[in-house]
Amino acid sequence: MVWLGLLQGAAIWLVMAVYLSVPAAWISLACGGLIGFFLYLVALGYEDYRFAKATVWGVMINAALSSVSALFAFIR
Repeated sequence: MVWLGLLQGAAIWLVMAVYLSVPAAWISLACGGLIGFFLYLVALGYEDYRFAKATVWGVMINAALSSVSALFAFIR
């Protein structure tokens, strides 16, 4: 479950980058943030604090990747 929390943001960004484009993948921040929020609530419900911490890191990874995509989309 820890790996799911850690890699969920990067996986969402990667799927959007492959199927849409890298500049359009900036919208994955909204999807990754929302999914990460609910995964965080699940982790807290099960009192799995490692999973909760990994989910926060996964959302931060998603934010970093989405920022790169936003740079390609809007600073071009």
